[in-house]
Amino acid sequence: MEIRTRHWGVQEVAEDRVIRFPEGIPGFPNCQRFVLLGEEGSAFLWLQAVDDPEVALPVADPFRLFPGYEVPLEEEDAEILRISDPRDVAVLVVVTVRTNPLWATANLAAPILINTASRTGRQKILAGPEYAVRHPLVFR
Repeated sequence: MEIRTRHWGVQEVAEDRVIRFPEGIPGFPNCQRFVLLGEEGSAFLWLQAVDDPEVALPVADPFRLFPGYEVPLEEEDAEILRISDPRDVAVLVVVTVRTNPLWATANLAAPILINTASRTGRQKILAGPEYAVRHPLVFR
């Protein structure tokens, strides 16, 4: 299928790469279908909305950037994502890049969970002060 993007023009994406977010993503309630764009194995990818070319979120694997980061998988997550095997869950965090790249941050308080088997996603809001919405990527 072809999707339109703001940054990369028209992209050809296999239908089986579409990730469905039944609840949408906070701030983008009308966007429920996304694909990951970028080079496989890269530290950073783009979560691109299929139905809105303007919505593309830079994301990263938090475990590569922040050793010791933990995301509890709760019953509600398992139900919404239809998880039968916890090993099928991928975790991403949204990255915000500022004018100065040294000020880039990651939202560790609201990770994105993706069931890689069913291609279902959800942004989870973590309760508690352990993780910040704007956690620095580079420690200044």
